[in-house]
Amino acid sequence: MYRNLFFDVDDTLLDFEAGELTSLAATFRRQQIPYTPQLEAAYLQINTSLWQRYERGEIQREQIFATRMPTLFKRLHLNGDPMAAERYYMHTVNQQAILLPHVIETLAALQDFHLFVVSNGIEKAQQFRLTKSHLIDYFDDVFVSDSVGAPKPTAAFFDYVAKRTPHYEPQTALIIGDSLTSDIQGGQNAHIDTVWFNPHFIPNRGQQQPTYQLSEFSDLTKIVAAN
Repeated sequence: MYRNLFFDVDDTLLDFEAGELTSLAATFRRQQIPYTPQLEAAYLQINTSLWQRYERGEIQREQIFATRMPTLFKRLHLNGDPMAAERYYMHTVNQQAILLPHVIETLAALQDFHLFVVSNGIEKAQQFRLTKSHLIDYFDDVFVSDSVGAPKPTAAFFDYVAKRTPHYEPQTALIIGDSLTSDIQGGQNAHIDTVWFNPHFIPNRGQQQPTYQLSEFSDLTKIVAAN
């Protein structure tokens, strides 16, 4: 029987993708640079690649923020100040707190369990976004990589979480997230069951095999009730 449920934040509880694109468009309007599909695609590719390198322990988190806009500006030969763009983008995106469907009612239905947040990112920003979206009170604790000192999916991240979770046992823990390389790989590294939240039915071409897969967030209640 599951006891402790660990939730990713971005694109699991909150619609980070929508907030990200809104913030990107605002950033480049401020820079007076046309926001084109080419620019958007290039940024997303650069950003995703850097976050994956961070998850693998190849770079520090700060290198993501110091590198992605300069790389984008150089690749697309953009005029402007890439670090000013980065600062404005970070400020804007960290204010975004758009709830995904059925999150509130699902968390409310799971209050007999102990709920925790496990997130890569900046703790101050995640705390703000969880508070703004009225999610914070559903969780017993919030674990974010910059405070933990290691990223998901590393064993170090989950060792930190395990030591600070009362009555933690791998066999009664479950992690829920949208990322195969961060959440599902992290669960496998920690020897706990995993739920891949995949609302867009993305094919799994990775090596990670989740214990469960969801397209509707509310179906999480059925999984935990069956176990």
